[in-house]
Amino acid sequence: MFVKELFAGLAIYKKAHRMIAEQKLWPWIMLPGVMSLGYLLFLAILGMTILPGFSAYINQNWIPGFMSGQATYTMVSILMWLFLVIIGYLSYQQVVLICFSPILGFLSEMVETRMHDLTPPRFTFQDFFQDILRGLAINMRNFGWMLFLTAMAWLFGLVPLVGTMVSPVLILLVQSYYSGFGLVDYTLERKRFSVGGSIAFVHHHRARVTGVGMGFICMLLIPLIGWFFAPGYGTVAATLSALEKIHDPDAGINPS
Repeated sequence: MFVKELFAGLAIYKKAHRMIAEQKLWPWIMLPGVMSLGYLLFLAILGMTILPGFSAYINQNWIPGFMSGQATYTMVSILMWLFLVIIGYLSYQQVVLICFSPILGFLSEMVETRMHDLTPPRFTFQDFFQDILRGLAINMRNFGWMLFLTAMAWLFGLVPLVGTMVSPVLILLVQSYYSGFGLVDYTLERKRFSVGGSIAFVHHHRARVTGVGMGFICMLLIPLIGWFFAPGYGTVAATLSALEKIHDPDAGINPS
């Protein structure tokens, strides 16, 4: 059952692509894509500005004199860039889910209204700020758990043989689950699920949510193009998947 729902979450990206093409949602896919590439540019500029000086400082002050030199400086620079890439990747999901939330939340709403020919809900600043605070609470919670569980999965990789094979799978599942959680929550937030209600919903449908998040993670593995399209496609796929479960009479939905 878990594997079936996992692949259903992955397969819904095909339906998402059809929805985007038929409803001409490309502008709302492009906008977060441009913002996503802007975040990558910010990381690159940050690295080029800070890392050379930091690497030189480490080479001169932290490395014994007989080991310091151009070769050591190059190795330290490579390690610093790898560290920045890892931090950028881990923070990217939260940057997308929090900073891009007004656009991605609107995209999720457009998907639902065009699917069911609904009238968009009336905008109020009170609801807007409540949604921001709610989104921050959920995403900060998820970020903390994701870091903790990812670290545990990485440490498990130190176990000979078994750990080496299992650890990458565990890390992928953890990353996918919490990415899917954030993407699905745009719909749950609009349906006025409480924080506890969202957590319960996602836990009940964790295989489907993990599948949606895995599709998002897989897109991020494609340089530039994947990072451009992942936020929009992930949001549409998560919206379709969440609505499918919400309208399922056997889904056991409890917004509170």
